[in-house]
Amino acid sequence: MKCIVLVVCLTLLMAGGLRAAGSAADSPLFDHKSLAAPAFGPVALDAPSADSTQDSVTIVDIFLRGHKRTRSAVIFREMTFGKGARIAADKLEGEIALTYSALMNTGLFASMEISHSDSLLGKGLETITIDIRETWYIYPVPVFSLADRNFNVWWRDQGGSLDRVNLGGKLSYYNFTGRRDRFKIGFTTGYTREYEAGYRLPYLNKEGSIGVNVDYSFKQRREQNYQTVNNQQLFYLDEDAFVYKNTSADIAMTYRRKLYVSHVLRMGYRSTEIADTIARVLNPEFLGDGRSSQSYFQLEYRYRNDRRDVRNYPWNGYFIEASLVKDGLGVTNERRGFTAGLTLRKFWPLSDKLSVNAGLGGKYSLIRDQQPFLENRAIGFGNNGIVGYQFYVVDGLDMAIWRFGVRRQLFDTDLDLGKLVFIPAFRYIPVRVLLAFQFNQGFANAPFAGENNELNNTLLTGASLGLDVVLFYDMVGSLQYNRNHLGEGGVFLALNLNF
Repeated sequence: MKCIVLVVCLTLLMAGGLRAAGSAADSPLFDHKSLAAPAFGPVALDAPSADSTQDSVTIVDIFLRGHKRTRSAVIFREMTFGKGARIAADKLEGEIALTYSALMNTGLFASMEISHSDSLLGKGLETITIDIRETWYIYPVPVFSLADRNFNVWWRDQGGSLDRVNLGGKLSYYNFTGRRDRFKIGFTTGYTREYEAGYRLPYLNKEGSIGVNVDYSFKQRREQNYQTVNNQQLFYLDEDAFVYKNTSADIAMTYRRKLYVSHVLRMGYRSTEIADTIARVLNPEFLGDGRSSQSYFQLEYRYRNDRRDVRNYPWNGYFIEASLVKDGLGVTNERRGFTAGLTLRKFWPLSDKLSVNAGLGGKYSLIRDQQPFLENRAIGFGNNGIVGYQFYVVDGLDMAIWRFGVRRQLFDTDLDLGKLVFIPAFRYIPVRVLLAFQFNQGFANAPFAGENNELNNTLLTGASLGLDVVLFYDMVGSLQYNRNHLGEGGVFLALNLNF
């Protein structure tokens, strides 16, 4: 067990270094507003001249210092203003804070200082200097993950069994060519055996508006969830054979003309095989019609407008995401699905220590036929959880969840590890501790669920009060007291490590 704890600690340390990104939310100067992104590089200034009214300033030059691997064009692309920009004098500090947040959210830098000074060319003309300390880019990260939906299910329902743990390693090379690209390979064994590889290049063209992602994975396991009864997962295990195999391959094109808004068009291929016992005996609707295999092509469009200051633990800003996913394009005729999704989140800082948030999310199946078992998931999977229902899953053709929360910061500090860590980027760990309240409600429409799952087609209500610990600005651990509409309550541990 000591070995496992050591692995987890090392993983937290290694993964955290990548996210040693600052937050503009910690600065009272931060002003989260809509800004168009500059061109891929500073805008040329033909003839700088002083502003006689002094109501605005003109950025005559931008100097970058300290970056060794990251290309200058990448840094200019992620700034909210460029050379030649004219900015209201009383808004300059806010613009700098916003650029700081945008640059640090790239994950490329461990720390950064942005300063400005009057130019010798005259009043109203400013120069910007950005001093940069790049983060560590090569991460051989050990994998220690749970097969179950969350820690509480693994600990209580599965007895903390190490048989339900995934172990392995991933090598992620960020900023592979200095253009914010990423190359990754990985192998995981244990409950799930998985091989994966991928490459992401955000800046395919000169303007930096088009990018490409390529991903491949193959996974197989000896135990598989095949049905939901009483809103609990039922599993089938064969210790001598793999009962579930899945291959996925994707290529995606991204378009991001502005700094915060992106469009993604993805083409994917999926192939799944399951044991005959699952397909013919336990759940003939697992893939539909008693099939033991299924393959199909998938097409997805996704729109995202992300103006959160710190993406994994926002304090200010908003997030909008909408998607359309078409499963089955008429090539194999083994899958027919069409799903629309929507997520809205808004964060309001009432002070530098108090913030409230609200949001909603959901999905709707545009094809009303019964879907394969794994495509019918709703509440309790991924980010679609409701506090107080950690031990339940709710399947459904459609789903809606709405949330409200309040966060009160108790204190924040920097943990200095000093000479204990030989890599400078990892020596300082920003730590924040907050008191957090959540109120969630959700509903899953499940016309094909039957009578054995009483939480389907029922309004679910949950609330929690707890302590959030935030490391490296976006790695979050929470200790919460939760209660649901069934009258059940208890203390739960929640982790959002974002490895």
